[in-house]
Amino acid sequence: MSLDQIWKQQLSLVTFGNEFLTRDLEFNRLTEHPIFNQQSLVFRQLLSQQLLAQHFQIWLEGLKNQGVTKLSLHLSALLNEEQNPNANVELLPIPHFMVSHQGNKKTAWICGQELPKWDNPDREFIAPLTQRITISQATFWGYELNENLSKQVNTDLNKVNWNEISIFLERELFNTSYAADFLEPEQQDSPFHGYALDTELIPSHTLALIPTDYPADCAHRLLHRTQALTDYLEAKRQHPYRASGELISPEEQINVRNFSQKTDDLFAKLIVKIANHYQTAQLSAEPEVFDRTMETPQLFDETHHPHPKAGKTGVLKLIILTVIICICAYYFGL
Repeated sequence: MSLDQIWKQQLSLVTFGNEFLTRDLEFNRLTEHPIFNQQSLVFRQLLSQQLLAQHFQIWLEGLKNQGVTKLSLHLSALLNEEQNPNANVELLPIPHFMVSHQGNKKTAWICGQELPKWDNPDREFIAPLTQRITISQATFWGYELNENLSKQVNTDLNKVNWNEISIFLERELFNTSYAADFLEPEQQDSPFHGYALDTELIPSHTLALIPTDYPADCAHRLLHRTQALTDYLEAKRQHPYRASGELISPEEQINVRNFSQKTDDLFAKLIVKIANHYQTAQLSAEPEVFDRTMETPQLFDETHHPHPKAGKTGVLKLIILTVIICICAYYFGL
């Protein structure tokens, strides 16, 4: 199961939003970004359900006028222990939520939908085709975070090591048996746009998913490769056959599904890293401390990855030898 594609709008909102808050990015280009043509974004207050902004430009301008200086992106798992303070709003289980920083105040912007009071749970209402909204709508609900969650949010802003992140993903995803037949994307050295396009028809002002004003080649390459890998695994799950036409065994299908889930989990973490550190997303020659925040529990069968046993055998031999020497010493009165 691949990630909800709203992560692309969230990533662009955070990265380009920071450019607007700190460098006065002009909106005439951002408002025409193709990634925002897929959904209409609306912003409301969670407790009062008050409409704050019916467009992301108004939202960003409002944040700046209130003194917000930074936006960041985080895994929704941080909010697992929190209780929804408004039963009239359903907060959707998507992987990420945004945070606006205003001094010590941090406000989460969580994707959700308002629940209709007169809705019939036994019968879903479907409007006639001619009366449906042509573009879908996503609503982000603002909610102020407590001190504990604010500290956890700050952890995602600590400096990261892109060399170690790249090595970790190479080992955990791309250099595995599950990706043996995976074909690397041809466009991985180009900016990541996040939507289908014809490179020959790209206008000179077309924006990538994150700002290209920084040397962030590592971020673009990892986005290309990980997105392509998730697509490959999803196709493999939907069509579980070998090149010969043989059906993959049920056990192997389960392993592929579990590895696909692991890939989604690491992809979600990678998106957080890029959103909060896109300005420095390049490889360096300097060794740094290993970044363990990308690690995830092992979810798939490890039978193909035996662990070395030489160390255990050597210790056993040494114990036996010690026992023999002690017996001999006792016998000869030493």
